[in-house]
Amino acid sequence: MPRPTDNHEQISGREIGLPLVAVVGSIRTRSAQRIAWHSHEGFELIFLIDGGTAYQFQEHGMLSLNGGQFLLVPAGAPHRGKQDIRMPSTLCGFVFHSLSKSSVKNSVFTASDLRRLGKEMGASPPVVRSMSRDMRTLVTRLAELLQQYKQGDTSAETKTSLRATICLIIVEATRLLKTRQKADATQVAAAAQAFLRAHYTDPVQIPDLAAHLGLSRARMHEVFKAATGLSPNDFLQRHRIELAREQLANSRLTITDIAMATGFNSSQYFSKVFQKYSGMTPSEYRTELCH
Repeated sequence: MPRPTDNHEQISGREIGLPLVAVVGSIRTRSAQRIAWHSHEGFELIFLIDGGTAYQFQEHGMLSLNGGQFLLVPAGAPHRGKQDIRMPSTLCGFVFHSLSKSSVKNSVFTASDLRRLGKEMGASPPVVRSMSRDMRTLVTRLAELLQQYKQGDTSAETKTSLRATICLIIVEATRLLKTRQKADATQVAAAAQAFLRAHYTDPVQIPDLAAHLGLSRARMHEVFKAATGLSPNDFLQRHRIELAREQLANSRLTITDIAMATGFNSSQYFSKVFQKYSGMTPSEYRTELCH
């Protein structure tokens, strides 16, 4: 897990009497953050509660992660945020060791359970799955308990709840990893994404998108959010910034020209949005690419 910052809650498993877990944490960020190449001795499970981001693996390429999905990172697998960036998102996760002799202590697992779990997860590449309703409830509860613990409630009851919740999440994650997942995006959400990609240079209004799909604004937003974990406007802005990054890297166009070419009505607003999703200004991004 990343180092703690002002909007992170993070504790070690030993603090709560669960040596199975190396570290558990939750992160809520409204702007992009740096996340460079790193790896963990144990398995990592990352649960995206809201937003969207992507992770790059040295041996397995890129995996996108949207709200309502989770990611299994195998032990020892080097990974980073796409272009060293984690996009604005709310997530929760932990790193755990299934083969340590002390891992069974205070957990619901036997040594045999953990050997089987380690074998199954060790044979899996990095993979993204959708969270079930039960997992969403558990992950939300875990984030609440972490905040409660970090605010000073380190009672035995809170530690017990943390241990139990983490173990139940591992059980549910194991079940879901064995289940072949169907595509999450509905036809309506896919059509909405196609429309936004096709009209990214236009001043797209959400009512226009809803009318194009033949839905009410509320229903369109509900379907899109359920499918992608993003609002339509957030999806559109991320798409525009991704295209802008490519132009900054591969063209000599001015920043103003790139802003206009990617649907922004001013270079100032473009710079503000670019910094939100990239962690730096367009000028800083282009300069960094030159080094």
